[in-house]
Amino acid sequence: MSHARLSPIALAVSGAIVLSACGGGGGGSSSSTAAPASTNVTVTPSLGKFSTGCAVEIRKSTGELLGTQTINANGNVTIAVTGYSGPIIAQVKGGDTCTYYDEARSASQPFGTGQILSAVVPEVRSELSVNVLTNLAAARVLDGSKLATGKTETEINRENATVQQMFQVGNMFAAPTLIGSAADKFDSTESGKLAAKLAALAELALTAGQQITAFSAALVNDLNDDGNLNTVAIDTDTLRTALQTAVNKYAADDARAALDTLDDNTTLQPRVTDVQADVDKVLAAGTALQQAKQIFADLRTSIMSISNDAGTGSLDQQNAQLQADFQSGADLNSTIDHLSLMTEASAGFFAGSDTYAQNSDGECSKRSTITALCYFNSSETHKSYEVSLVLGSDGVVRWTVQRMLDLRTQEISTLTGLTGSLRLAGSTTTLAGNFYPMTGDAAKTAVNFSFTYSGSQGQQAWGGNGTLDALKADGTTSTLKVDISEVAISEASKTARFVAALTSPHHRFDGTLEFSGETISKDGQSSPKDARFVGSFTNTATGFKFLEGTLTGSIDLSGFDYTLDRSVSNYDLIALNFKGTAYKSTNVLGIGLDLSVSNSSYSQRNASFSFTGTNGLAITGTGTQLRNADGQLPSTWTITNANGINATYDSAAKSGRVLKADGSTLGTISNQRVTFIDGTFESLI
Repeated sequence: MSHARLSPIALAVSGAIVLSACGGGGGGSSSSTAAPASTNVTVTPSLGKFSTGCAVEIRKSTGELLGTQTINANGNVTIAVTGYSGPIIAQVKGGDTCTYYDEARSASQPFGTGQILSAVVPEVRSELSVNVLTNLAAARVLDGSKLATGKTETEINRENATVQQMFQVGNMFAAPTLIGSAADKFDSTESGKLAAKLAALAELALTAGQQITAFSAALVNDLNDDGNLNTVAIDTDTLRTALQTAVNKYAADDARAALDTLDDNTTLQPRVTDVQADVDKVLAAGTALQQAKQIFADLRTSIMSISNDAGTGSLDQQNAQLQADFQSGADLNSTIDHLSLMTEASAGFFAGSDTYAQNSDGECSKRSTITALCYFNSSETHKSYEVSLVLGSDGVVRWTVQRMLDLRTQEISTLTGLTGSLRLAGSTTTLAGNFYPMTGDAAKTAVNFSFTYSGSQGQQAWGGNGTLDALKADGTTSTLKVDISEVAISEASKTARFVAALTSPHHRFDGTLEFSGETISKDGQSSPKDARFVGSFTNTATGFKFLEGTLTGSIDLSGFDYTLDRSVSNYDLIALNFKGTAYKSTNVLGIGLDLSVSNSSYSQRNASFSFTGTNGLAITGTGTQLRNADGQLPSTWTITNANGINATYDSAAKSGRVLKADGSTLGTISNQRVTFIDGTFESLI
């Protein structure tokens, strides 16, 4: 089954990579809902972080004051709005002790008496930001501290959507990550990307020799003059340069790869009229666009943090270490099988009348009343070993691993020092010594194992415990250690159970492996039919438990001949399921995963999955892989949320679409990003 072995890591990673094609974030204007009797509105102003000497007011569309608060140490305020559900105006008011942190100058600047920064939204909502962009849209619908005559919710929505489209901001009303010192950093979430674009405007102000407050006022005057940003020093090139400068200063290390693409994929649209067709699409999409963005924002913070094409996810990094640990091969199963076969042969040859014993990868033959010779294949390390057995006068069988055949080069080597003893005492066998290495980069396997067995051949029951430790030539450096606390094997019922801890240079697995049933190939080879693997993986250096769960699998060999190549007429049927949890970092949940994979033919593999992530994410999906003429298995996938928003992706074409329930397009997907109809995007690296 070596061709089909999939560890829980491989399953979780493959499932996450599948959805990485459909990952991402962003955000649109918040959904409109009728306000309850009382709503706590949290307002987060930003020119950089404001100080506690600044006040925030919330007003009705008529200008009537609904509430006011002084900004707290976190840089925001929460104001209760009672009995009102119409448009609201949020404004930051300057004062003698009011300051903000200028991200371009890395210093606090005064926001004096008479200075105002505004935002207008068409309904009471629990969260909104006030910043340069909200102020730019607000200026087109306000008359002082009230709505201008004739301005309605429709105009408010259109002006807000217009500014967002011009600057390619998904949700300028989201609470941005506040920068209040040079040490503060933003990530690649919606809040972080908004913070990056706001910091870029501060950089443009500095380049123009202005404070950001003056630059904000200049933007307002320029746009209100003719609907075109054509007199301020801002265009696509200057905005991109400023964005990269802001990212270089304030991007968190783990967000740099995603944010480094922000400037390349941002295009300033300076004319209001040029974006109206796209604004119409956004407004027609309604809350579905925001829902789609929330799906992908959650996928970004959960699944993409676990695995992505850049290989920076938590499982990607652990998997890379695991692959490095076993790049030379590891063959625990065969090692245990061969120790068992050696024991069976010793009992049958020297205490009975048997002359031959074999299993799927080895065979032993009796040479005399006190000697036998065994040949063992270690398929994962591509080696074959010759082992002699000699019965001593004390009744102890001693083994010697004499020669090794390298199956890749066909070179034969003489070995020394790989000796040990096999003691038979009634139904108990004790093995101790040095056996052939169960990993390709080890020199030997130190064996210290005891087990009992009973019954005749084909009806035996086995049980035991002990350790197997693959050691390098120095005799102390371990490449793989197995501490087996329980082995229970029944030939009669065709079941096996192993409770063990496996420790590699970087990882430790603790858990239980169970086999049951039997399937036999066309050429007569036997294999367990069903398997169940329950446990957890931990990084031994950091103590980070990154994966835990249950892997179940089954194999049907009845249509397969191992002596022939796999083809449309010669293949095995395999079904695998992993259900468990992958973690982003120590004790931080990434995703709950339920993934099933099976092949219905040589050419087709099917999968179904469900993910449970952060922020209430619940996604289901299906996938199909069809083998092409080159023997590859490109895939097509569909994911769906409860509201009917779905995304499809074709790995061969490296493209896909995000669709509303009615079939209209909300976005497009490439192998590197998802781009929404409002021009915003999310990096998938």
